[in-house]
Amino acid sequence: MALSSFGKILTVLDLFSVSRPVINVDTISAELGLSKPTSYRYLKELVSAELLQRLSGTSGDYTLGSKIAVLDYISRTTDPLVQISIPFIKDIVERTEFSCLLTHLNYDSCIDLHDEVFKNMSLLSYGRGCPRPVYVGSSPKAIISHLPKQQILDYYQRFSAQLAEVHFAHSEEEFLSLMKKIKKQGYYFSNGELDPNIAGVSVPVKFSSKEPPLALTLLASKNRFEFVNLQKLIEILQENAALIEKKFMALEQEKS
Repeated sequence: MALSSFGKILTVLDLFSVSRPVINVDTISAELGLSKPTSYRYLKELVSAELLQRLSGTSGDYTLGSKIAVLDYISRTTDPLVQISIPFIKDIVERTEFSCLLTHLNYDSCIDLHDEVFKNMSLLSYGRGCPRPVYVGSSPKAIISHLPKQQILDYYQRFSAQLAEVHFAHSEEEFLSLMKKIKKQGYYFSNGELDPNIAGVSVPVKFSSKEPPLALTLLASKNRFEFVNLQKLIEILQENAALIEKKFMALEQEKS
């Protein structure tokens, strides 16, 4: 599907990452295959919308603008599913002394919508707004396992090389079998898949029959997981996932 002019302009925002917080016209031209006049026009439009801002004292470097922070604040404080989940997530952290995440599956990444960190634990590759690969970790597997078969196959076809590289699945049949197993057991435990020092266990939060579930995840060091009752942690996650689902459903019924 061809992108609209506005859609093409917004692709500039995809160039930003934690490792590349600043871009310039050369970056846009090279990576998006645009002429410099077009790249300058896109920059002008994004600056006008406060989605980008020019860094003073540079020859033409740009970073994300103030509107991004405003939109994130609105999302954090008004998303009903996130707001419903926060008290439960805080309670999970208090009871378990683990960190807890609520995660959404994007097309090619999974993104944390909320995180509560236990004490001074460093999450590094985790946290609100931080995109993660969909082929490692507990969150994406807990979600993908609940997708329709064709969507599961779509994820495999797009990431088959990476899934083989991390020794998770080497064929469509194996991937489907593993997803079926994860769905049946109701959770997935990841031991150092994304971060070699971190383990996590995730369960789905099924808030809609039309949308993929979210993932509710407990994170801690691999060493910490060796001294806890994993099944008890899974039960705590599943109990709270059910409470989040029930409260969200009640809110939707009130609206209708």
